[in-house]
Amino acid sequence: MKLLRRPVEILRSDSRALVVLTVLIFGALLLGMGTGTLFPGLELPTLVSGGVSGDLVHTMITNPWFFGTVILLINLFVAAVGGILLPSLIVPFLGVPAIALYMFNVGVSIAPSGSTAATVLIPHSLTLIIELTAYVLVMFGAYQLGRGWIRPGYLGESSRRRAYVAGLRRLAWLALPTIVLLVIGAYYEAFSVVYLLPGMLGG
Repeated sequence: MKLLRRPVEILRSDSRALVVLTVLIFGALLLGMGTGTLFPGLELPTLVSGGVSGDLVHTMITNPWFFGTVILLINLFVAAVGGILLPSLIVPFLGVPAIALYMFNVGVSIAPSGSTAATVLIPHSLTLIIELTAYVLVMFGAYQLGRGWIRPGYLGESSRRRAYVAGLRRLAWLALPTIVLLVIGAYYEAFSVVYLLPGMLGG
């Protein structure tokens, strides 16, 4: 039970910050979707781009387990670790605007600018809720790490060094529910793309 109780205690320690971060990342996604809807031809640079072979694409859309694993690795190591955690370990709070910008770009790319895109969003909306909730957990841990380093008393410590270590411990506790959510989101997305969407799109 401690694996569940401790992350909940951490999240409750600053509910106001948790709400602000949640609004920030979901707001960035919705703003991106709104921008993409207004400007359908808009293309922004993304962290993951071309270079995927046709054989790999075929393997992914016919093997949901492989597809889900690819999605999980991207979401975990590109977005959560590379986009939030690592920047925040170098510069306090840097991962927060970085992931917000990333999700804005995602919003632009998935904007419902046509009937097909709107249909795709029906099952994909659940994926987005799950994945963004996972990112919020990492953002919250990064926020507490940064704020604790600036003001050690925020984490109940007397020095920046002790506060930094305490912040890292909190990040570690939040890692488990983050990974669980990303696993659920990745494999749901893969199975919905392989099995659910073709029927919805009349394929």
